[in-house]
Amino acid sequence: MILNKFSDFYKKFEKYISPIGLIYGFIFTFLTLTRVDMFLENFWIVVHLLIAGFGILAVTLFENRADKKQLPEADREKFHFYLTLIIQFAFGGLFSTFFVFYMRSSSLADSWFFLLLLLVLLVGNELWKKHYQRLAFQVSVLFISLYLFLVFLLPVIFHRIGTDLFLASGIVSLLLIFLFTLLLRRFSHENFKRHHNVLKVSIISIFVLMNVLYFTNVIPPIPLSLKEAGVYHTLVKDGSNYQVTTETKSWLDFFTRYPVIHLKTGDRAYVFSAIFSPVRFNTEIVHLWQHYDEVTKEWVNSGVVNLAITGGREGGFRTYSWQKGVKTGLWRVKVMTASGKTLGNVKFRVEQSTSTPALITKTL
Repeated sequence: MILNKFSDFYKKFEKYISPIGLIYGFIFTFLTLTRVDMFLENFWIVVHLLIAGFGILAVTLFENRADKKQLPEADREKFHFYLTLIIQFAFGGLFSTFFVFYMRSSSLADSWFFLLLLLVLLVGNELWKKHYQRLAFQVSVLFISLYLFLVFLLPVIFHRIGTDLFLASGIVSLLLIFLFTLLLRRFSHENFKRHHNVLKVSIISIFVLMNVLYFTNVIPPIPLSLKEAGVYHTLVKDGSNYQVTTETKSWLDFFTRYPVIHLKTGDRAYVFSAIFSPVRFNTEIVHLWQHYDEVTKEWVNSGVVNLAITGGREGGFRTYSWQKGVKTGLWRVKVMTASGKTLGNVKFRVEQSTSTPALITKTL
């Protein structure tokens, strides 16, 4: 049979198929899923959640009937192989999507741990295939997926971000997974009873962890994302564009953590940022200017600028702030939400100059 040949082929070359599928899936997701507020992107997520959910229900129903009819082990193994593959595919698509969306909204310095957890889920999905035969593991992964989805879906629906919406996403996730477990218990009471205690501990642990990550500002402020940012010598609005001047750069500057900007005494430094937010998602961001004190070895606040942004623009809503008389040393401007969650950092080193360096003009 074709199905038998496929299963034999997959098992033989699984060590090659899994990494290739992981890489291809991530690239496909990165190139095709662009905005968290688009219908198709969210429809893609919902479909994968439904596939995973029905897959888990199907496994549970099969095990319940297999126990009653005492099916041969070979038949059980064959059925588990295909259903596990379907569930694994669904979660792989979900974790690829979540990793891309959350990565675009994150500041690596502030959200690296959360991104690492998502990466573990993404890569682990290819390594934990045998665990998908365990009910508690299946439902726990489904709960994580629901939670990660609702964290940005509710802000998109209500056109704002806030602690109340994050808490609501957790409550709705708990409610949905509770209703799902009621179905599992109805279709396979004995099987569900065996996994109930482990599942309960797992769900509570995930819920607590998500809240700890949120209130320690580790979870990025999705659905907002920093599309572009930089420091410039001058900035002038020209119609719908911005004209900026910057120093000529070499390719080595790409690897420089703090690019140098040469300023004369009294010159201004302009920091430009383009923030994406969904349609009708109007909010406020903050540019927090900080200077590194070489004596105390700490970042010292130098100024805070509140900036209103309007949602919907593909390239992000463009805005800027500036400071005059920026002193020599290391600087960073934290682009943040009004609640203090970091979207990104603009880092640079100021060196004093007696003359204006050679500048080039760019249109933003």
